[in-house]
Amino acid sequence: MNILLMSMPDCAPHFNARRWRAPNLAISSIAGNIVGHNVYIADLILRRERITETVKELIAKYCPNVVGLTAMSFQFATARRIASLIKNLNKDIKIVLGGYHATLMYDEISKSDESAPFDFLVRGEGDLCFNELLDAVSRKRTIESVPGVTFRNNGGFIHNPPRPLEDLSKIKLPDRSKRIWKGYQYYNFTLDIVESSRGCVMPCNFCSMDKMYGKTFRRFSVERILADISNAKQQGANFIVFSDDNFTLDIKGFETLCDAIVDAGHNDIRYIIQASSTGIASSKTLVEKMARAGFRIVFLGIENVSEENLRLMKKGNIIEKTKLAVQRLHEQNIMIVGGMIIGNPNDREEDIARNYEFFVDLQIDFFADQILTPYPKTGMRDELLNAGLITNTGDYSRYNCFWANIKTNYLEPDDLQFLRWKYNKKYANYICTTPAFIKNYPLAFYYRQYFRRPFLRLKNRLFSNNLSEMELYKRDMAGAEAMNKFF
Repeated sequence: MNILLMSMPDCAPHFNARRWRAPNLAISSIAGNIVGHNVYIADLILRRERITETVKELIAKYCPNVVGLTAMSFQFATARRIASLIKNLNKDIKIVLGGYHATLMYDEISKSDESAPFDFLVRGEGDLCFNELLDAVSRKRTIESVPGVTFRNNGGFIHNPPRPLEDLSKIKLPDRSKRIWKGYQYYNFTLDIVESSRGCVMPCNFCSMDKMYGKTFRRFSVERILADISNAKQQGANFIVFSDDNFTLDIKGFETLCDAIVDAGHNDIRYIIQASSTGIASSKTLVEKMARAGFRIVFLGIENVSEENLRLMKKGNIIEKTKLAVQRLHEQNIMIVGGMIIGNPNDREEDIARNYEFFVDLQIDFFADQILTPYPKTGMRDELLNAGLITNTGDYSRYNCFWANIKTNYLEPDDLQFLRWKYNKKYANYICTTPAFIKNYPLAFYYRQYFRRPFLRLKNRLFSNNLSEMELYKRDMAGAEAMNKFF
C-alpha cells in the first residue's frame, strides 16, 4: 500500500513562519517503523501558502491508500478540513488521526460530527501502533487486536484498550529520507528534531504531557541517540532541537550524553533543549559539559516571578534556582529562551509587568511569553473552569499560547491580549542585545543594532507615526489572525 503521512501547517503567531520551519518528528518516526509499504512524508509547514493545491497534488501524485494526520489541539480544525478535502477527492482513502488532540479527546471526537472524515484514531504513541494498524487494514490481523486504536464500526466508533507505553529499544530510527520536501530551517541553519527521552514526572498542572506518557520518564540509549544525530546530520542538519519535555530529569544521563556527543565529534553543530531551572541548578558540571557538546540555546521553564502563581502551577518556589541556573548558563555563553506564563487568576497589569522586568534584570536572551492556556484534560483547566475564568471553552484553534482564552479576577481577555503585545513592544529593542547573544552572534547583533533597527524606526516614522497605540495593536492582531487562514 501507499502511505502518506502529513503534519499540519498551523503554527503560533509568535513563531516566525518564514524563519522557523521544523519537521514533525512523530511522523518521521512512524515512517521509520513501517514495514512493507511505500511511505511518503509531507510536512505542510513547508507549503503553508498553498495548502489546498498541495493536498490535491499529493493525492494525485502518490495515490495513497492510507493517509495519517497528526495534530495538536490548535491544529485539529485544520486536520479535519484536510481530511474532509481528501475524502472529497477519494472517499476510499482511509484517514487516521493521531497526536495529542486525538489522544486527549478521542471520546469527544468520536461522539461528534467532527469525526466524520476520520476512519481511525491513534491514541498515545504511534511509532509501532501505526504499522500494526496497517496490518489490520491489509487484513493481516484483526483491527480489534491493535491496542491504542479507535475505529469506525456501524456508524459509530469502538475504542480498543489503551496501549502500554512502548519499549523504546524496539523503536527504529526516524526515516528522514521519506520526506518529500526540503527547507526545514531555523533562521540560516538547517533544522532537524531528535529525541533522547520521553515523558516527565514533574507535577506542573498546566501541561498535558502526562496524558500522552503518564507520569513516567524513559530514555533512549546513548548509542541510539548518537545514531539519530548522525542520521539528521546526513540529511543536512546543522542545528538540532531535542524534543524532550525536560532534558534535565536525569542529570547523570545528560552529562554522559554530552561527553558522548563530544567523543563522537557531533559537537560540530548546535543544539537546543528544554530544561527546568531546578535541573540546571542542581549540577556544577552539567552546563560546562553542555557548552563543550554544542548546546547553544536552552528553553528554561521560568514561568513566573510570583511565588503565588508558581504554587498555583505546581512549580514550587524556584526563583532562586532560576537565578542560579541563568548564572551558570550565561557563564558558558549559552543563550536562554525564558518560558513565561501570564494571565494567572490573580494577575493585574503590575504583576504581568513584573515578569518582564524580572526577565530583563536576569538578562534573559529571548522571551517565550505565553498567555495561560486551559489545555484539555489538564488540572489547570479544571481549576479555571471551576473559577469561571475560561472564556473560550471549545475553539481549540486558539489554544496556541498566543491568544487569550481566559480572564483573570481583574483583567478581561482583551486586556491580557493587549498587555502581552504592549510589553513585547516595550522590550523589542532589548531582545538580541544581551551579552550571551553578542558573544554567539556578533555579526547578527551589529546588523540588527546598526542597520535593521534604524531601518525599522525610519519605516515606522514614515508609515506608522500617525497611528495610535491601539491602532497599531489592532493592525498587529489582524496580521496574527490572518496567519493561519489556509482555506
